[in-house]
Amino acid sequence: MSAEAIPLLRRGQVVLASFDPAVGSEARKTRPAVIVSNNTANAAASRSARATVTVVPLTSNTTNVLPFRVALPAAETGLDRDSKAQAEQVRTIAIARIVRPVGWVPAELMAAIDEALRLHLAL
Repeated sequence: MSAEAIPLLRRGQVVLASFDPAVGSEARKTRPAVIVSNNTANAAASRSARATVTVVPLTSNTTNVLPFRVALPAAETGLDRDSKAQAEQVRTIAIARIVRPVGWVPAELMAAIDEALRLHLAL
């Protein structure tokens, strides 16, 4: 993504992002991810193509929703299909990995993602 094409990134926004190359069991390929970094950091990231944001990757495999994963219904997020957020895969990515915005996670589901992150990271 070029610097002039960087949208204003916001916490709770779902973006399509490239996770390749991946190693081992890391999330891979181009997939949706929800931005979980704070909006002050996200605003700074939106001004620089060399910046980063923190995201939780999503998967359309909705089986086995463990306590550190959150079901995200397509009807509530703007996604093409039901998905789940994988808090155990949280990572910081370069803005250049973001392809485009694709949806939003409503506040009550963001609260569940926050709880999943707290559980996974023992915060």
